[in-house]
Amino acid sequence: MDAIIGRYKVSMEETGLVLRHPTGLSFDLEPNEVLGLWNFINFYRQPLTDKQIEADPQPRAASTRDTEQVIDYKKRWRERQT
Repeated sequence: MDAIIGRYKVSMEETGLVLRHPTGLSFDLEPNEVLGLWNFINFYRQPLTDKQIEADPQPRAASTRDTEQVIDYKKRWRERQT
């Protein structure tokens, strides 16, 4: 079974888990290495989740007031050009 995680193609082979990056870099992990990685990720799951939320916050809706300010600014800029 293959999956895509971010930029990596992940597949289960007879020898274990294989991670392939589009540049050609490949990691062939044996079962004990996969379980070690799994334990590491599980241990740091909450901090990783917090970092993801900080890096990619939910977009906020633009208020009408903000939009009006942008329109007014552009109008003043255009008037200065003429």
